Amino acid sequence: MKTFIIAMIMGLVLSSTQAGIFGSEKVGDDVDAPEKDLDSVNGSITVGNNSHVDDLDTVNGSIKVGTGSTVGKVDTVNGSIKFRDGVTADSVEAVNGSLTLGSDCHIKGKAETVNGSINAGSGCDIEGNLETVNGKITADNSHIDGSIKTTNGDIILSDGTLVTGDIVVDKSSGFFNVNKKVPTVIIGAHVVVEGDLQFKKKVKLKIADSAKVNGDIIGEVEKL
Repeated sequence: MKTFIIAMIMGLVLSSTQAGIFGSEKVGDDVDAPEKDLDSVNGSITVGNNSHVDDLDTVNGSIKVGTGSTVGKVDTVNGSIKFRDGVTADSVEAVNGSLTLGSDCHIKGKAETVNGSINAGSGCDIEGNLETVNGKITADNSHIDGSIKTTNGDIILSDGTLVTGDIVVDKSSGFFNVNKKVPTVIIGAHVVVEGDLQFKKKVKLKIADSAKVNGDIIGEVEKL
């Protein structure tokens, strides 16, 4: 009987918190709560359009932020992060998941994942590094005030993107050394890289005639 009662109490507790940290969290459009954090363990987090909240943090779940919204730090372990256009965030981090940063985003720090792609939409302003280990990085007409780094993935910069730091392709090591694919790096039309192109393993490289690399090209390169 005691076991049954304890089980019932635990069930009630879980039910009462299902909409909290053990379930999904959501705020709608036009919410102004800049000190409100949204936290979950096994659930997604959704912020509506033109809203202002603070940090977004989940373990197993995706995070979506609507058009024109402002948020704090955005973190997930197992899940993707997707911003619509015009989102402002302090930083964006995932472990197993892609980062999709809509057009005209403003990231006040880094945007980083381990296993997943990163896509910075047109007009994004990112005040930190774009970094992944296993994934493709793309940036279109964006300003990256930092470096772009990957190990096993392509890097494609287009339409006047400015990178104030370096472009780095790290050497695979340990568990990630099983990937033998040669990464492709494309420095597209009117792109400016103020730092070096540092390739710690062989890459396929294409630099548009209108692009500019102020630093050195370091490493083994197969020109496309």
